[in-house]
Order: sequence, then structure tokens, then C-alpha cells
Amino acid sequence: MAILADGCFSPLGAKTAVCLVRYAPGEVAAVIDASRAPATVQEVLGFGGAIPVVASLNEALPYRPNTFVLGTAPRGGKLADADRTAVVEAIRRGLHVMNGMHEFLNDDDEIAALARRSGVVLWDVRRPPDDLVVASGEGCPLCPVVFTAGSDCNTGKMTAGMEIHLGRLRGGVRSAFAASGQTGIMITGGGIPVDRVVADFIGGATERLVREAAPGADVVILEGQGSIIHPGYAGITFGMIAGALPLVYVLCHQPTRRAIRNYGVEIPALAELVGLYERAIDGIRRIPVVGIALNTYDLDDGAARRAVESAQRATSLPAVDPVRFGSDSVVRAIREFLSI
Repeated sequence: MAILADGCFSPLGAKTAVCLVRYAPGEVAAVIDASRAPATVQEVLGFGGAIPVVASLNEALPYRPNTFVLGTAPRGGKLADADRTAVVEAIRRGLHVMNGMHEFLNDDDEIAALARRSGVVLWDVRRPPDDLVVASGEGCPLCPVVFTAGSDCNTGKMTAGMEIHLGRLRGGVRSAFAASGQTGIMITGGGIPVDRVVADFIGGATERLVREAAPGADVVILEGQGSIIHPGYAGITFGMIAGALPLVYVLCHQPTRRAIRNYGVEIPALAELVGLYERAIDGIRRIPVVGIALNTYDLDDGAARRAVESAQRATSLPAVDPVRFGSDSVVRAIREFLSI
């Protein structure tokens, strides 16, 4: 992959690009960001090794990518003019294109025709299945579901879920990861982009997602979306919870964030937020929070450890930054609660 993250290659600015580097490093040929080039991913992010950061697609081509990826997911998911120009150039260079935007390349007559002539595939990752239905209200009868809930968007729900999933696999548990967003789908190769689903079918899409992940698994780790206190995205969060009917939550939070980004809504104290989630669909099922996953990327090690200790004191739950310090304590809490 040659991943476009021009002018924004950072954990919050280009979440898709950063997570692909973290979880599919062997597939990343180069990252394109003229504001950071020349550099390595390690120099920019502090991990990722010698993957080059280059200034243009032309500079990425010597690293022999076969796929061009739009590595950002801006609010609203619209293609900027510069993105469209970059996609056209990539197609003309013979590269397949992975697109995580809400705006679909296959619906653009000019781009779709150019792709056909060039013999390349356009993958609109956020295009949901056409045959979704309303949730049955039964959740996932095959195995328990763990839902990564958030205090806001971009707090590490996908990352925490992936770290828990990998931790469970290392422990010999047959864990399945259910990807509900474009980044997780790109990493795993499958899933349902729940944030693109018609409102009536959010629960049904999530129910289908966890059921499709469940065969042969002992537990499904479901990537959450949004937050129940987010003015823009609470609807999708509630819909996913009611559709999946998870047995437990892991609550994901960035300790330095005090308010919902771009909205100014204050994020309540962690103990209060735990209670809000546990009562979120109380009339259907009471779902406990069994652990806290912190995103401390913007703190030094000492401050990160203090944030973890503070979260533990405030909630009386195991807390950790699963990327920085490992997921063992939260994995242990899930194992003890589920007896798996």
C-alpha cells in the first residue's frame, strides 16, 4: 500500500493511515505526506520502523506499491479535490484504490470508467451490504461479545479492540475481531461499515456482523463507533449496543481530552461515564464495564502511568494503555467475567 495522509500524518489527523502502519506494517510500502517527508514512519510516529514517508505518489512508486489508500477519514467523509486528483493519478499508474470515505469512487462515472480501462479495482470500504434487516433482538447466541465503547470518537476503540483480540489469541482463546469501521475493515479484509447503514438497520447490521464473526470463535471483540454522549454519533452507538447485545464493555478514553471534539460537550468523570454505559440499554440488558483502555499517546511514560493509576482509583476497574503497557490486565478481567 501507498497511503495518502498529506499534511496530517498523525494519530488524530490520519487514524486510518496510522492504524494500517501499526497492524499491517508488512503491507505498507510508503506513506505520502509532503509536510513530513523525507522521513521514516518511526521518526514521525515513534513506531513503524523504516517505512518511508515521501512527498508524492511519484516518490512512492519506487517502493513498488500495488494499492493506493486514502489514509484519512474526515468528518462527513467527503472527497476533497486533492484526494480525487490523487486517485485519478493512482489509477493511471495502475494501482488499485482503497477508499474509506462516505463518497464512493464507483459512483463517479469518470473514475469508474478510468478504473475499468486501467484494469484496477476500486474498493469503497464504507459501502454496506444491500440486504440488511432490522435487528431480531437476540444478539449473538453463538458466543459472548465484548464491545469497545468510547468517551468520544478517536479514543482508540479499534486499537483497544485489536489489542484485546490479539491478547486473547496469544492466550489460546479463539477470538474473532468484528470490524465496524473503515480502518478495521481495511486491516482484517472484512466487516460491515455500520456508520454508513440506514438508521433502521444499524442494530440488524451489528447483529449480522457479530454473528458472521462468531462461528468457530470463543469470543467476539466488537469494534465500537462514536459515543453515547456524542451529539453527532450517539445514535450509531446506541444502535450497535442494542443490536449486538454484548455481555461486557471495555471503555476507551483519552485522559487529556476534557470535551467532545468539535462540539465542546464536557466528558463526564470516568466513574460517571461507566454508569452511563452500564445503564445505556438498561430496559433491554444491563451491561457491565469490566476494564478501562486509555489512549495516552500524547503523554510521556510517567504521566501515562499516573493516568492509568488515576483511572483505576476512580472506577475500581483494571485500567491500562493496551498499546503502551500491554492489554494483559483488561484481557484478564474479560476472561474472569466470561470464564473464557
